[in-house]
Amino acid sequence: MKVMIKTELERAFKSWSLWLALIIGMGLSIAQIITRIIPAAMNPLMGYMPDNATLMPISAFQVWIGNGVSFEYSLFIRLIPILAAMPYAVTYLSDIKSGIIKNYVTRTAKFKYLAAKYIAVFVTGGVVVVMPLLINYLTAITILPSLVWPVGVFASSPKSIWSAIFYTHPHIYMIMYMILLFVCGGLMGTIALIVSNIVNNRFVAILAPYIITEFANAILRMSDKKWLRGIAPTKLFNMAQTNTGASFIVYIAVLLILGVVVYFIGGLKHETY
Repeated sequence: MKVMIKTELERAFKSWSLWLALIIGMGLSIAQIITRIIPAAMNPLMGYMPDNATLMPISAFQVWIGNGVSFEYSLFIRLIPILAAMPYAVTYLSDIKSGIIKNYVTRTAKFKYLAAKYIAVFVTGGVVVVMPLLINYLTAITILPSLVWPVGVFASSPKSIWSAIFYTHPHIYMIMYMILLFVCGGLMGTIALIVSNIVNNRFVAILAPYIITEFANAILRMSDKKWLRGIAPTKLFNMAQTNTGASFIVYIAVLLILGVVVYFIGGLKHETY
């Protein structure tokens, strides 16, 4: 099992599609650094008024991409379904069509191959989603002060998940949130893997997460339940939204169940040859 996982991860991180997805995500992150973070670092006291509690020195948490007030961040969130699936999700179909899967399953159990493929897709999806955010965040806290004030200038509101941690230990909050987004991004990538067991078309499989996401955004936003509206991916992946723990739990549970039922059970039943 370890050998199979290592093989799949090596294939995934050597793929040109992974690096293309990272370049796109990093491009948006760097663009936001140039247009927002660097200008703020040049004059962090811009707009500061000592006698006005709502006009404080610029903080790293205020201008980094995750605060959600930039075109680059909005576009990045919209592209997450494609970026998460792009690196490695459609290689399951490629392995079937090329016959590589035959070589694997003659040497090991098919479940081990499916599990290794799932892990590789999950990891690459998570990396593609989190890496641009992490680089942007590290840049912001390197060149700007990490100041926190309870004056409503930050994305995290009292109703947001882990908001108490943000206002007491902001860096721990960021680490926890990025781990959560890594999991959500990884599961987003597995949607294409799940669809690969239903359709035999790589183009359809890689676009499936985006199509499903847009459909979910349109339907879920009409709900009168806050936790249900929060499952809409454009809201779930946006750190500037007041996301709740219930929304993340349902999102993760649904995709894990679909992964087990459709991908693993379906994959074991499908003929390999």
